[in-house]
Amino acid sequence: MDALGEKIIQADALLWHISNVGVGIAVFVATLLYSPPGTNSLDVIVTHLDLFYLLISLSLVYTCWTGIDLWKWFSDSNHQ
Repeated sequence: MDALGEKIIQADALLWHISNVGVGIAVFVATLLYSPPGTNSLDVIVTHLDLFYLLISLSLVYTCWTGIDLWKWFSDSNHQ
């Protein structure tokens, strides 16, 4: 593959990783702004589950996971 093709592939991979991290951050911020604790709950058979804590924890885990994946990709790939 020529040099231009390599640059396009690297740019595509970078945008893919950055967009994944951005989704995690966007879900975190949207949850903080639009679903404060106690406003929405899910009735499970035994208890009530507050969706705020579920969404906050999942968005933080997803953001960290994709951030680590971005870091690994950036440190392993050949950037010239």
